[in-house]
Amino acid sequence: MSHSAVDARALDSLTRDPRKAEAYRHDPYMREALASLAPALGTDALHRHTFVVLKPDAVAGRRCAPVLGILRDLGWHPVAATTVRFDPLLVRELWRYQFNAASAQRIALVDPLLSSGPSLLVLLEDRGTDRELPASVRLTAAKGSAEPSAARSGDLRTRVGRVNGLLNFMHTADEPADVARELQLFSYQTGWAWCAGPLLGTAPADPAAAEETLRTLLRAAEAETPAHDLRLDASLDRLAALDGPWGARAREAADPARIEEWLRLLRRAPLPDGDARWDVLTVLTGWIHCNEEGVAPLIATTPAGAWRTTASRRTEETDGRTEETDSRSTPHPAPKEATAA
Repeated sequence: MSHSAVDARALDSLTRDPRKAEAYRHDPYMREALASLAPALGTDALHRHTFVVLKPDAVAGRRCAPVLGILRDLGWHPVAATTVRFDPLLVRELWRYQFNAASAQRIALVDPLLSSGPSLLVLLEDRGTDRELPASVRLTAAKGSAEPSAARSGDLRTRVGRVNGLLNFMHTADEPADVARELQLFSYQTGWAWCAGPLLGTAPADPAAAEETLRTLLRAAEAETPAHDLRLDASLDRLAALDGPWGARAREAADPARIEEWLRLLRRAPLPDGDARWDVLTVLTGWIHCNEEGVAPLIATTPAGAWRTTASRRTEETDGRTEETDSRSTPHPAPKEATAA
């Protein structure tokens, strides 16, 4: 007797990772996504579209407009948008197959960070010239790793000034299977009407209306979330001038080696309001260890090369070693991020 109601070949067009395909056949969100997105499965909609989540740190750091501008320049155009708010369950289910590699410090911090304001969920249409790669795969490669140590000068996160492993501003889906599964997870909060037109073909495309919706949502998010410089030293200085437990911690334990004292305070004291909240988050995200050493995520990022035909790949000798690159010199994706950032 089978343990899955999803056909063994149902995900063939959505992922190039056999392990992911098998895991997702038993994933209830993927099963629902296949039903919710049934009209799109007979078209190339899940290959032409992807999404970006501009997280609360992007709103606070005023990186949303720069990110969207670069995306447009690179061929990804907003065609629908809505607002989403993270909660602990959404975080853990969205990154179900990566959260196993997150450090205890990162797990303690990710909920206060992602719940610190609204996020923008933006559906993107890929109008670039590379039709071999799905939109999600191309964007994942261009985005770059969440980890500064793996940064490349041309990747999207570097261009908008990533701060650290958690303050990296955006989340995207790795490949079409992830687009479907993650949109299903968001749909429990957002519904489907916001993206049904472009994704399911229920209404003609209206780029001007999509851009106006996005501008309106961004103005509302920035009105709710104060602008912040996300500078660790400046945050420490501002906190040290405050009364209360967070001010005391900044004066008495301004040392990364004492991060556990800050995390213990986080478990028992509310974050301060306004700018000071982001001061605390900037310090904490700058000092924690993000990943468990020696622990790999259950499902890693599928490399862009897995979607290429043999004829479209070429081999280059780089610094005395052989490196496979694609014909558009799109940056290679880094290993899958361990958690939400």
